Amino acid sequence: FFLNSQKISPLSTLPCLLVGYKMGVTFRSGTYVCFVRLGGRTIKDGEAAVVWDRRGFANQIIGPQRVNLFFSTIRFLDRYKAEPHQYLIVKYRSGKVLHVPGPISQYLNPAIHDSMEVKDGFKLESKDDCIVVFSSKLNRSKEETDESSKEMPFASERRIVCGPTVFFPSEGETIHTFQWTTSRLSDETVNSLLCPQGGSFHILTANKLNIWNCQMAVTTAESSKVDIRLAISYKIGSVEKCLAVGDPVPALDAALLDDVTNCIKSESNLMEWIAKDSTYPTLCQTMASFGLQLTKIQVLGVSYPKKTLPAKSHKDVTSEVNDEIKKMEQFNATKLKFLEKLQDMGVDVTQVLCATNGKTNMIAENLYSKT
Repeated sequence: FFLNSQKISPLSTLPCLLVGYKMGVTFRSGTYVCFVRLGGRTIKDGEAAVVWDRRGFANQIIGPQRVNLFFSTIRFLDRYKAEPHQYLIVKYRSGKVLHVPGPISQYLNPAIHDSMEVKDGFKLESKDDCIVVFSSKLNRSKEETDESSKEMPFASERRIVCGPTVFFPSEGETIHTFQWTTSRLSDETVNSLLCPQGGSFHILTANKLNIWNCQMAVTTAESSKVDIRLAISYKIGSVEKCLAVGDPVPALDAALLDDVTNCIKSESNLMEWIAKDSTYPTLCQTMASFGLQLTKIQVLGVSYPKKTLPAKSHKDVTSEVNDEIKKMEQFNATKLKFLEKLQDMGVDVTQVLCATNGKTNMIAENLYSKT
């Protein structure tokens, strides 16, 4: 048998040249495509291929099998496998789409399939874990024809699926994706996303304690800026309300800032004020409207501004310098008087200075303090 080099590109004949027209040891996939004038191929157990004969008809063959070829094109197929926690999305050339739960394996036949994709199922570990499923169905009765049904709209139904289970969506079903942004008040030093998963997520856990760590500046009655760090504990009470609001994070940031700007307390009473739940009425009301339940507010830290000493005037500085000069003059006069008394008593002042290495300050300081 020979390859028809005029109809097959050099890249498509490369697998045949590499294996030397032998069955080979490794499994062949969709990159193996050959046009054979006269010959055959052995399809091993674990392999599959599709053969187009000289009339253009396709025939899928699953090994083990020996195939005789006459002016035919053979292409080996890619294998897709879904494990028990996965499902396989099969898209046909006719437009049909099938979702097949695992465990299963199928071969991608380009004659009938457009693509295959393996996806993980949605694992809901507890009864509080839930997802929102949208399903599209055509509003039509059995008596209506297919032509009339094409002009009719699709109806979208929504339901909430709770665990514990592994959910595989059927054809026409989509899982809602929650898009919660990161709070601009979040403390960067801690994992402080308002959303536990962060960003985009599908599974919403109700009645689970979540913590929102945030940091902001509070203006006190003395007009000083105080940085506070809070840990706000909350639970998701209503999935329906969370679904209706979309992204609640910007509104919660605005509500918290609105409560904090109403501070009229002094620095001495600030700790007691920020620790009370009654301090945040706007935040509590906003969270309740979004299906969130505020459980506790804990103060993580308060950073007060550093108090600076008032600047001294030129007159005060001059006065302090003059006072220091007067003290040094009195101290030196006392030291000189002490040495003169020692000399009057017949003491050799030179020996005293040598014995103390000239350090008569301690004796002079005692005399100066007594005077």
